Amino acid sequence: MASFQNIYEEYAQPVYRFLLSLTGNDDLAEELLSETFYQAFRHIDQFEGRCNLYTWLCQIGKNAWIKECRRNKRYREIHLDDLVIPDDQPGLEEAVINREMYRKVLKALQSLKDPYRDVFILHAIGEVKLKEIAFIYEKTESWARVTYFRAKQQIAQEVLK
Repeated sequence: MASFQNIYEEYAQPVYRFLLSLTGNDDLAEELLSETFYQAFRHIDQFEGRCNLYTWLCQIGKNAWIKECRRNKRYREIHLDDLVIPDDQPGLEEAVINREMYRKVLKALQSLKDPYRDVFILHAIGEVKLKEIAFIYEKTESWARVTYFRAKQQIAQEVLK
């Protein structure tokens, strides 16, 4: 196996993006990244190779995030004021429509129940493959596909109301 430094250099950015998609918070994602690689270093001997290393690291990161959520007794919150309109300087009317659409999608996303919200965030935002999401949840790839599809449907229905 490659040296742990090489593992860190190869996987730190993708794992950070994964954690950022879960948390929506740069500082928390950085903390969880540190915790993820600390735990991976401590338990590298337990990596059996049944999945790829990225998936294993994401599982460790997800567990660290769940532990953090339980510790704080809250799940991820995204504040509407933090939403940014794209830099291409749309007109005022377009900017208002974009902001309203962001709010609707965000509200719909936050109203999703687990695991729909997590699967949608991981796949659509975190760009985690459905096969890897299935591994993280110890389910089948079909389960991940159906869960993602249903989450997408629920968001679309909520936005179109």
